[in-house]
Amino acid sequence: MKQVLKLSAMMLLVGAANGAMAAENGVTNYPAGSPGVFVGAFPPIPGLFAISQTSYTSANGLYDGSGNKLPIPFQLSAVSETARFLASYPGEFFGAHVYSQLVVPYVHIENSNPGGTFQANGFANLTISPVILNWALSPLQSVTLGLDIMPNTGTYSPSKPLNVGTNYTTISPVFAYRYADPKGFEFAISPRLLLNGTNTESVNVFTGGLQQYRSGDALAVDFTSGYNVGAWKLGVVGGYIQQYADDTVNGIKAFNAAGVQDGNRLRSLNFGPSVTYNAGPVQINLNYQHTFYVENGTKADTVWANVAFPIWVPAPPPGAGPGKH
Repeated sequence: MKQVLKLSAMMLLVGAANGAMAAENGVTNYPAGSPGVFVGAFPPIPGLFAISQTSYTSANGLYDGSGNKLPIPFQLSAVSETARFLASYPGEFFGAHVYSQLVVPYVHIENSNPGGTFQANGFANLTISPVILNWALSPLQSVTLGLDIMPNTGTYSPSKPLNVGTNYTTISPVFAYRYADPKGFEFAISPRLLLNGTNTESVNVFTGGLQQYRSGDALAVDFTSGYNVGAWKLGVVGGYIQQYADDTVNGIKAFNAAGVQDGNRLRSLNFGPSVTYNAGPVQINLNYQHTFYVENGTKADTVWANVAFPIWVPAPPPGAGPGKH
């Protein structure tokens, strides 16, 4: 199975502390770059497929709206395990293969900041993709349209200084283009919108009272490129995110961690090397990504270990086989 799973909306990698910065600062329900090599990749046959993603993230330092590091001690680490399930349906809809997806992420995070040292465990927001449509333009090219829903299901409590969940829902329409030559070059890109809801139980770090914090809508772009040599693929994976709307607190433009009322807009670029081994029905991928630039967030280093495999594939109909239709 050359193409196993399209990773659309992914788990939230990290929470944020209600200490040195507002809980919503630098955190989204979708970490750009998390699809890795699986951008726009789908199994061409019906069945139930899965991918296990294990990641470790280490981050330090807070950066202002101009990309300058702030003199605020800050460290964060996160370990996550995400189970993804993709249903591939028989038949077509307007020439497209049809899929549905469920993503279940579990996260452990640790954070140190001027307010103290904290830990948190729990489920991040689920991702539900009711319908994903994939059109094969040619044997090597495909395009994808989908809608990912990240409902407010993550572990969150306003009384805790550190949380895994964001306490709001994100709606994410997504598009992907993929060119994949199994004996040569591959390239894929996937822009998506992040249309965010409001955290109605955000905690004001100064007063301790509840406030309504709305994270501004954003554009995220995942990308990958590589070259296939036998069962191996070497390449690059990464992601970019640009918040195009202000964060607001009770309807007023938010301040960032530097105390500047700039709407706390996040901007970040991360990428790094990737290696994939195709073991027949199973694909194994390792990749590393570094944040090269960030505004209103933190720089991170993340290592991903991904294993994609089929859970169930129906038997072919009687008489089906090579050369038969």
